[in-house]
Amino acid sequence: MKSQRKLLIAVGLIIICANLPFITSIFTVFLDEKHYKYSNYDGTCANVEFMSRNFEMMKRLHQGCLIENPHQKDKKMYRLFAKNPFAFWRWRLYLTSEKYKLPYRDFEELQKLRGKDWKYDTGGVPFAVQ
Repeated sequence: MKSQRKLLIAVGLIIICANLPFITSIFTVFLDEKHYKYSNYDGTCANVEFMSRNFEMMKRLHQGCLIENPHQKDKKMYRLFAKNPFAFWRWRLYLTSEKYKLPYRDFEELQKLRGKDWKYDTGGVPFAVQ
């Protein structure tokens, strides 16, 4: 009984520590690289967040796309990444980050809509399904 309690406390401490901002940043660099993908509804403007291309830059790129294509009916930015309950280091972000408040759009569904030759702005980084 005591060993189960110690294990539960240890797991709880690991989860709490993993959600501290500076620790979450480490997880983001090593585990979430190219995880954060964004697009408009039809995929004509898609980008991936990596290294120095943070969420603020993704919003600016989306605004630029809206200026270039003012005729679009749906002007929302969608996240192409789902919430994963097993990625415990992101739990704080699920509650506090603006990027997780965006509406979700399934990447495979969008890829079917756009076709196999779909091109997107990744800054040279492959934009593959994870």
